[in-house]
Amino acid sequence: MNKSFSFLLLLLLFTISAFADKNPMKSDILRLDYALSQRPNYDQQKRHRIDSLTLLLDTAKTPYAIYKCLYEEYKSFNYDTALIFTQNMYDEALLMQQPDLLAEVNLSRAFVYLSGGLFKEAYDLLSHPTPYTLHATPLFHITYARLLYDMADYAGGDMFAMYNEQANSYMQQLIDQSSPADSMYYHYPLASILLREGNCRKSIAHFQEALLDSKCSTHDRAIFYSSIAFLYRQLGNDTLSFRYYVDAAIADIQSSTYETVAMRMIAEMLYQQGEMDLANKYIHIAMHDAQRYHARHRQVSISQLLPIIEQQHTQALKHHNNLAYIFLGISIFLLISLAVFIILIVRRTRKLHTARLMIDDINQNLRIANTVKEELLSTLLVGQSQYLNAVEQYQTHVKESVVKRQLSQLMTTPKNADAKLQRQILNRRMDEMLLKIFPTFVEDFNQLLREEERFVLKENELLNTQLRIFALIRLGIAHNEVIAEILDYSINTVYTYKTRTINRSHLSPDDFYTQLMQIASFNRQSM
Repeated sequence: MNKSFSFLLLLLLFTISAFADKNPMKSDILRLDYALSQRPNYDQQKRHRIDSLTLLLDTAKTPYAIYKCLYEEYKSFNYDTALIFTQNMYDEALLMQQPDLLAEVNLSRAFVYLSGGLFKEAYDLLSHPTPYTLHATPLFHITYARLLYDMADYAGGDMFAMYNEQANSYMQQLIDQSSPADSMYYHYPLASILLREGNCRKSIAHFQEALLDSKCSTHDRAIFYSSIAFLYRQLGNDTLSFRYYVDAAIADIQSSTYETVAMRMIAEMLYQQGEMDLANKYIHIAMHDAQRYHARHRQVSISQLLPIIEQQHTQALKHHNNLAYIFLGISIFLLISLAVFIILIVRRTRKLHTARLMIDDINQNLRIANTVKEELLSTLLVGQSQYLNAVEQYQTHVKESVVKRQLSQLMTTPKNADAKLQRQILNRRMDEMLLKIFPTFVEDFNQLLREEERFVLKENELLNTQLRIFALIRLGIAHNEVIAEILDYSINTVYTYKTRTINRSHLSPDDFYTQLMQIASFNRQSM
């Protein structure tokens, strides 16, 4: 009996060992799946902390510190709520009249914008220093460098080198302010610079040193693990790379972080290994996390990989279907097995249908964007052609009048060359283009004004002067000089229109411009 049991135990160990050799990622996948099963518990712990902090607001005389703690809880957990608490911090800092706190708020808000993929908004906050900007803090250097690194990766080409160099300079400043004893703020920036220079092994060593720092949070560990995984992948060691990506994903789960990279990379590596079911599972988790946090740039990068995995996954399903039909007539047992398998296929097909609907929505947004782009280009070319024709006609008119010595004709202007008429036509086309991009601009803008001060357009009028000015601002044209040149007004006229319009609002100027920039464009509206 004992000999038989020993034999069976040895056989089992041999089978497990052989399976592990063939599947080096299996143990890491088991660790990840267990962490995912515990995610509700980690999120519940975070919500308990949030509830405890929220209760303190009722008795706090100066709630700024509590708002900051709530922001820290939400900054990688929920984009929209984190942004709300930065506004609460801002309002409280204004009441306290402490400019240094306003700078801290700007830095916090820039981090949220960066995490949500709003690089321009984050860059505007970080690249326009004030006397109280927290330039000396490690957090400023790390946040600004991370923004520049992301912008470099996104832009590519010649812009990559420029942004990458700027990011390295901020990391170098942090290194100069630190020492090896400050492991977190010395080794992390040094490792980042080495990573960008392609010195993988030295970079890994410094990331490992940063992980030893007692100040290294769970969220920080996720970033370091993900960086080490990337480096090992560059070195061709996919086994260690996958293991560190799993470590990063687990750290993200434990810290309730939903703005992540690791889960997408895990799905990509599993796809490359031919593990279509697992790749499909984790790419959908990655997309769900990105959508839950509202991380736009993560959604874009995931959506590039998701259709590829879906296609391969569909082919795998078809292959399984064919096998199932081949074995259908072998026995009743296989028939029952096939029935169970069909149920599984139906469930997977439903998930596939949901994913396809999501892809269709993305493609629809792209088609709308292409249509608007083509219309704008057509309008630009037609307007330019008409302008050149008007100039040519006016030149011909002048030459003929001079040749015929009909000097009195020089005082007349051909209709097509009438500057006032051309300006009216240009404004009409500009209004049409702006309303193509912001279809509900008039209605949304009127919501920013007091009810009795809202604009009522005349018949056949698309936009009036004030609406046109603020539509250009929403488009991203912020300087009065540029707006004045586009609309053929003086700078003082533009300034006067802006001031009078803001005075008609129930909002403060800062809130007015913030809500103005949130007016939906066509693609956001369609979503």
